Amino acid sequence: MGQITQFFEQLTQFIIGVTGDPVIGRYVVIGLFALSVFALVLAFYFLIFGMYNPVRTRLHAVTGTQQEGHFFRNTTEQLGGYFVIRDRAGEKMSYDRERLLHAGYHKKNSLSHYYGVKILLTLFLPVLVFVVCSFFPKIQGNVLLMMVAAGFMLGFIGPSFYLDNKVNARQRIIRNSFPDVVDQLIVCTEAGLGLDAGLQRVARDSALSNEEMGYELGLVNAELRAGVDRERALRNLVSRTGVEDIRGLVSALSQSMRFGTSIGDTLRVFADELRDKRMQKAEEEAAKLAVKMLFPLAFCFFPGIFIVILGPAVISIYKALGI
Repeated sequence: MGQITQFFEQLTQFIIGVTGDPVIGRYVVIGLFALSVFALVLAFYFLIFGMYNPVRTRLHAVTGTQQEGHFFRNTTEQLGGYFVIRDRAGEKMSYDRERLLHAGYHKKNSLSHYYGVKILLTLFLPVLVFVVCSFFPKIQGNVLLMMVAAGFMLGFIGPSFYLDNKVNARQRIIRNSFPDVVDQLIVCTEAGLGLDAGLQRVARDSALSNEEMGYELGLVNAELRAGVDRERALRNLVSRTGVEDIRGLVSALSQSMRFGTSIGDTLRVFADELRDKRMQKAEEEAAKLAVKMLFPLAFCFFPGIFIVILGPAVISIYKALGI
């Protein structure tokens, strides 16, 4: 209890030092404390309401689905749902929703779940840091305040950082497997299959070697079977992946279908351009290699060589001079 009081005293002194007015500083501390209590009470309310929601319980009873094992996801979806702005028809989707699609989270409530996780981590991680630090009496004052602030920032930024890594990893996997998909599609079209049948065959074969690419092509085929326009289904593929190479292929296919040119010739030209781009990318990475190796050589390799080469000579000089 004494450490909590000391923490609030240190926080008050810090805010007074920032504002320069003791009265305003105390009001700010009181406001922050009230806001924290309100946020915690609101979070606990969502936790309890998410567990004992009678509407959801009745819905699961009618549909026959089970809710056990999904308490955390149900809670985060309900908590984050209050902060989700629904995208209207024809409007551009939000940045976070687009990133979730690129990361492979295609469910309707993924954005609500993401916001819910972000809110819970932002609220509870600083509290967890404070509770853990309370067991170490040496951690107090400004150090404790900085650690609590670091917990708050980690809870707020951590989910975004994880999502960015997920997006980059998935796009890299799709980008690396995409040239093989184009080559398979060329073989299918030259063998006499149409574009839709070729996409189905490539999706089935790609699922064995690359799960992400096979899943995306499977969604394209599912949309085509559901009656979605072919051009629209391909543009949805671009929206879900965010890979520029796929965007270029979809644009080329759209122009080919619009002007009635051969799809096989279009795919062959695009494959040649894709190979040239991959070769240029490989040459670019090879050119960067010398610069990337400079610092490891200068700070790790060369010092060892200098010690091995100059070490005996320096020792001999010291012995000769009698130092």
